[in-house]
Amino acid sequence: MDDISIPIKICEHLQLSSLAIQPSSIGFQTLTLKADHLICVQEKNSEQNEVVIIDLANDNNVLRRPISADSAIMHPHKKILALKGTVIHASQSMDCPNASVFDIKTKQMVKSHVNAEDVVFWKWVSDTTIGIVTNTAVYHWSISDQTSPPQKVFDLHVTLTGAQAINYCATPDEKWLALGITSDTTNPSAFKDRGTIQLYNRERGVSHLIEGHAVTFAELKLDGHQHVTKLLAFAVRKETGAQLHVVEIDHTAPDPPFVEKIVDVYFPPEVPNDFPVAMQISKKHGIVFLVTKYGFIHLYDLDSGACVYMNCISDTTIFVTAEHEAMNGIIGVNEKGQVLSVSINEQTIIPYILTNLGNTELASKLASRANLPGADDVYIEQYDSTPTLPDSTFTLPDSTPTLPEFLHQEISLLLR
Repeated sequence: MDDISIPIKICEHLQLSSLAIQPSSIGFQTLTLKADHLICVQEKNSEQNEVVIIDLANDNNVLRRPISADSAIMHPHKKILALKGTVIHASQSMDCPNASVFDIKTKQMVKSHVNAEDVVFWKWVSDTTIGIVTNTAVYHWSISDQTSPPQKVFDLHVTLTGAQAINYCATPDEKWLALGITSDTTNPSAFKDRGTIQLYNRERGVSHLIEGHAVTFAELKLDGHQHVTKLLAFAVRKETGAQLHVVEIDHTAPDPPFVEKIVDVYFPPEVPNDFPVAMQISKKHGIVFLVTKYGFIHLYDLDSGACVYMNCISDTTIFVTAEHEAMNGIIGVNEKGQVLSVSINEQTIIPYILTNLGNTELASKLASRANLPGADDVYIEQYDSTPTLPDSTFTLPDSTPTLPEFLHQEISLLLR
């Protein structure tokens, strides 16, 4: 029986050292993680340089290619590899253009382009688009055709020139874009690691700078709303403390506006320099997974902002993360080469919230949202607290939402 004092599941999927990945190749500049199963590593050794692709969903299958490049990122769902910098393929002894996209299965180049500026960060933002960040602007490069060059989307704010880009994300329709930047500050009274987010709206052509270290977009279906609520979530640590913000974007009437949530993020006193580094959202549960530099995981309810759980899951920094789609959680790689995932324990999270947090409203809403067990007594208590119906012949409609089937039948019998 699962321990109800632990509402999450932690899984170690792999130790990269077991696949002969060198410790020097495990880092932000040389390793990328896309979707929940594709790890791409640039290996440099005395014999030859390689790009190593590890497929976690295919029994940790390893594919090594004798390619030297500045950076390599895998497509989210296909065996398509994007390379940037001066790319040299050992078997062909040829220099490829500044940015190239290859189909690994067909061994054919999909697209290439010579960039006028150095690419400081890039990332797949959809199945057809790569987001490219230079020192001055952000571009989108589509692979839907073979000829179009990267298109500039917006200019970087002048204050961000030369800072390190660490994340870039977009809404599914690519109307809202967010670029995460980190830099050191010379202000002695400020938090040492300064985080800035440049939020850009393509329809309005307007940018807005936000203090923040981690950012992501989310969608949430709220009870009684006709439309999905579109949200921006970001976390920041300042010298005065840390906070998680959840705000609505693109409000749709007639649904009531989402009330912005601002909640404190707790950091233990023994880690005074800790701060948020990554965030992923469980679409099924509406839970924010927040990871910090010193290996802590925080879980927050996206709707209410309530803190559900926090604990340390790694003794070294988790430097790259992705949504763990298979388990509706988060997956990441730490500096030791551990590939770790954290997901909701669906058997224990509702009892945990009821017993440890005493939050019946959160338990009820989460159980209803994700169809989780453990809230039966809450549903019955909610029913018992409702006013007596004047018409004893009333029957519960078959289409009544959110109630488990067995409880729906039980209440129907009580009302006869």
